Amino acid sequence: MSILAATLLGRSVTTTDLDLSSATDKVRNQLRFAQAEAMKRSDTVWGVNSFGTEYWLFRNTTAIGNEVRIPGGDYPGAGNRINEADLGAGVTLSDFTVFFDRIGKPYTAYTSPTVNTPLDIQMPITVSVPGDNRTITIIPETGLIR
Repeated sequence: MSILAATLLGRSVTTTDLDLSSATDKVRNQLRFAQAEAMKRSDTVWGVNSFGTEYWLFRNTTAIGNEVRIPGGDYPGAGNRINEADLGAGVTLSDFTVFFDRIGKPYTAYTSPTVNTPLDIQMPITVSVPGDNRTITIIPETGLIR
Protein backbone atom coordinates (compact mmCIF):
# COMPACT_ATOMS: atom_id res chain seq x y z
CA MET A 1 0.00 0.00 0.00
CA SER A 2 2.76 2.49 0.91
CA ILE A 3 4.60 1.77 -2.35
CA LEU A 4 1.44 2.56 -4.30
CA ALA A 5 0.87 5.79 -2.34
CA ALA A 6 4.48 6.90 -2.84
CA THR A 7 4.22 6.23 -6.57
CA LEU A 8 0.96 8.16 -6.96
CA LEU A 9 2.11 11.07 -4.80
CA GLY A 10 5.42 11.27 -6.65
CA ARG A 11 3.62 11.56 -9.98
CA SER A 12 1.03 14.10 -8.83
CA VAL A 13 3.48 16.80 -7.69
CA THR A 14 5.26 18.62 -10.50
CA THR A 15 8.24 20.96 -10.38
CA THR A 16 5.90 23.79 -11.43
CA ASP A 17 3.80 23.15 -8.30
CA LEU A 18 6.92 23.20 -6.17
CA ASP A 19 8.22 26.40 -7.82
CA LEU A 20 4.89 28.16 -7.23
CA SER A 21 4.61 27.09 -3.58
CA SER A 22 8.24 27.91 -2.91
CA ALA A 23 8.01 31.34 -4.58
CA THR A 24 4.81 32.18 -2.70
CA ASP A 25 6.38 31.27 0.65
CA LYS A 26 9.54 33.20 -0.18
CA VAL A 27 7.69 36.42 -1.13
CA ARG A 28 5.40 36.10 1.92
CA ASN A 29 8.44 35.81 4.21
CA GLN A 30 10.14 38.75 2.52
CA LEU A 31 7.03 40.88 3.11
CA ARG A 32 7.13 39.82 6.77
CA PHE A 33 10.81 40.80 6.90
CA ALA A 34 9.98 44.32 5.66
CA GLN A 35 7.25 44.61 8.29
CA ALA A 36 9.57 43.35 11.04
CA GLU A 37 12.31 45.81 10.06
CA ALA A 38 9.84 48.72 10.21
CA MET A 39 8.75 47.63 13.68
CA LYS A 40 12.24 46.86 14.94
CA ARG A 41 13.97 50.02 13.73
CA SER A 42 10.97 52.37 13.95
CA ASP A 43 12.90 55.33 12.51
CA THR A 44 11.23 55.18 9.09
CA VAL A 45 8.84 53.12 7.00
CA TRP A 46 9.93 50.00 5.15
CA GLY A 47 8.21 48.34 2.24
CA VAL A 48 8.27 46.11 -0.79
CA ASN A 49 7.64 47.16 -4.38
CA SER A 50 6.94 44.91 -7.35
CA PHE A 51 6.95 46.41 -10.81
CA GLY A 52 7.41 44.73 -14.18
CA THR A 53 9.75 41.79 -13.81
CA GLU A 54 11.49 42.92 -10.59
CA TYR A 55 10.67 43.39 -6.95
CA TRP A 56 12.65 44.89 -4.07
CA LEU A 57 12.73 45.88 -0.42
CA PHE A 58 13.03 49.59 0.28
CA ARG A 59 13.52 51.84 3.27
CA ASN A 60 12.00 55.33 3.50
CA THR A 61 9.06 56.94 1.76
CA THR A 62 10.28 56.43 -1.81
CA ALA A 63 10.55 52.97 -3.35
CA ILE A 64 12.95 54.09 -6.09
CA GLY A 65 16.52 54.83 -5.01
CA ASN A 66 16.15 53.46 -1.47
CA GLU A 67 16.53 49.76 -2.24
CA VAL A 68 17.87 47.48 0.48
CA ARG A 69 18.96 43.87 0.00
CA ILE A 70 16.64 41.24 1.45
CA PRO A 71 18.57 38.49 3.26
CA GLY A 72 18.43 35.33 1.17
CA GLY A 73 17.38 37.19 -1.97
CA ASP A 74 18.61 36.02 -5.36
CA TYR A 75 20.29 39.14 -6.70
CA PRO A 76 21.82 39.49 -10.15
CA GLY A 77 25.30 40.94 -9.75
CA ALA A 78 25.56 44.07 -7.66
CA GLY A 79 21.90 45.10 -8.02
CA ASN A 80 19.44 45.51 -5.17
CA ARG A 81 16.41 44.19 -7.07
CA ILE A 82 15.30 40.60 -7.48
CA ASN A 83 14.26 39.31 -10.89
CA GLU A 84 10.98 37.40 -10.80
CA ALA A 85 12.56 34.75 -13.04
CA ASP A 86 14.92 33.90 -10.16
CA LEU A 87 11.91 32.78 -8.08
CA GLY A 88 11.39 29.80 -10.38
CA ALA A 89 10.56 28.81 -13.93
CA GLY A 90 7.78 31.03 -15.26
CA VAL A 91 6.97 32.66 -11.89
CA THR A 92 5.52 36.18 -12.02
CA LEU A 93 4.24 38.62 -9.39
CA SER A 94 1.45 41.15 -9.63
CA ASP A 95 2.55 44.79 -9.40
CA PHE A 96 2.18 46.28 -5.91
CA THR A 97 3.71 48.70 -3.43
CA VAL A 98 3.22 48.32 0.31
CA PHE A 99 4.70 50.36 3.16
CA PHE A 100 4.85 49.35 6.84
CA ASP A 101 5.15 51.81 9.74
CA ARG A 102 6.68 51.38 13.20
CA ILE A 103 3.68 49.37 14.46
CA GLY A 104 3.50 47.16 11.35
CA LYS A 105 0.45 48.86 9.88
CA PRO A 106 0.31 48.61 6.06
CA TYR A 107 -0.09 51.57 3.69
CA THR A 108 -0.49 51.90 -0.07
CA ALA A 109 1.17 55.35 -0.05
CA TYR A 110 3.28 57.07 2.60
CA THR A 111 4.80 60.54 2.49
CA SER A 112 4.91 61.33 6.21
CA PRO A 113 3.17 60.24 9.43
CA THR A 114 0.39 62.74 8.66
CA VAL A 115 0.25 62.38 4.86
CA ASN A 116 -0.36 58.75 3.98
CA THR A 117 -2.91 56.25 2.68
CA PRO A 118 -3.55 53.33 5.04
CA LEU A 119 -4.55 50.06 3.47
CA ASP A 120 -8.36 50.10 3.67
CA ILE A 121 -9.18 46.76 2.05
CA GLN A 122 -7.26 43.49 1.85
CA MET A 123 -4.31 43.71 -0.54
CA PRO A 124 -4.03 40.64 -2.77
CA ILE A 125 -0.61 39.84 -4.22
CA THR A 126 -0.75 37.20 -6.92
CA VAL A 127 2.13 34.81 -7.53
CA SER A 128 1.61 32.98 -10.84
CA VAL A 129 3.00 30.34 -13.12
CA PRO A 130 1.37 29.45 -16.44
CA GLY A 131 -1.91 27.73 -15.59
CA ASP A 132 -1.90 28.30 -11.81
CA ASN A 133 -1.55 30.99 -9.17
CA ARG A 134 -1.48 31.61 -5.42
CA THR A 135 -2.55 34.73 -3.53
CA ILE A 136 -0.79 36.39 -0.62
CA THR A 137 -3.11 38.68 1.32
CA ILE A 138 -2.16 41.66 3.51
CA ILE A 139 -4.87 42.56 6.03
CA PRO A 140 -5.59 46.26 6.77
CA GLU A 141 -4.80 47.76 10.19
CA THR A 142 -3.00 44.71 11.66
CA GLY A 143 -0.78 44.02 8.66
CA LEU A 144 -1.30 40.27 8.96
CA ILE A 145 0.32 38.62 5.94
CA ARG A 146 -1.19 35.29 4.94
